[in-house]
Amino acid sequence: MSSTISHRPGSGSEDADALSELAATVEQRLRSTDRLILDLDEELAVLAGLQEFPLGRFLLRNQGLNGYWTSYIFRYEPGTPTESDTEFWLLNRSLLSGARERYHRFRAEIARSITDGAVLASVPCGVMDDLVRQDYGDAPGARLVGIDIDEESLALAVENAKSRGLGDRTDVVLADAWKLGIDSEFDLLVSNGLNMYEPDSGRLVELYRNFARALRPGGRLLLSFLTPPPPPPWEAPERAGEWERYGIAEHDLRRELALFGDIIQAKYLNFVSEADTRAQLAEAGLEVEHVGYSEGGVLPVISAVRPL
Repeated sequence: MSSTISHRPGSGSEDADALSELAATVEQRLRSTDRLILDLDEELAVLAGLQEFPLGRFLLRNQGLNGYWTSYIFRYEPGTPTESDTEFWLLNRSLLSGARERYHRFRAEIARSITDGAVLASVPCGVMDDLVRQDYGDAPGARLVGIDIDEESLALAVENAKSRGLGDRTDVVLADAWKLGIDSEFDLLVSNGLNMYEPDSGRLVELYRNFARALRPGGRLLLSFLTPPPPPPWEAPERAGEWERYGIAEHDLRRELALFGDIIQAKYLNFVSEADTRAQLAEAGLEVEHVGYSEGGVLPVISAVRPL
């Protein structure tokens, strides 16, 4: 992966004994469970594979991704060799490939709002790839703001912006997205993924209301969200064709669900329909401009505007 970020937080170089102890705990849990997606031997092989590379170790320890590893996945060039077969599979054949495609659609939407003098914000910003990896040649007065609750991500965002020659026009803010305390400042606010961690509809409305307040009248909010997937094809064979939209083979889907469900027990993946997302945004005082899906009709990006 080509990257200008010089260091790797939480890269998996932590104490080997602690990692072995964690893996042993996970193995014990898998052995005591009578409902696994894969055969026990296959799941144990995936567990062993995760321990072979930094991203896998981070997932095992943290049950999700931080800003650095999200950037690592999105910047990866499909097909590039990796040191681990498990990592190659994860980066090329899992649903993360679809998330990478949506990230590029997200960036194309951001480009629409890049004008001279515009103020663009990302919440949570991670390493700020969504904003700093854009062309500002025709917008020398544009300003970028990264907001995150993680100080490590903010430090990486500053480094990332400087490496792109954008350090003098980039500010970072340590803040909770639900407590921004910002009024009418941004022309564009982007949030890719935060809502996937929050299952409570009322909390999501509160989040979007904070976002709306931070926008200038006429400003735009850009969000991703996860629509409910069909049941796994082995549970509902009559609906197996619906998974074709995700571009993932059944054996890869089984492996993915085993990894993120049985093994690491990921702490995210809140699913919400487009209709419910539209209703939440409307309750927060925003007007939906459009919703864009992948070619297969999945992984949406939604744009909403604060009325003038």
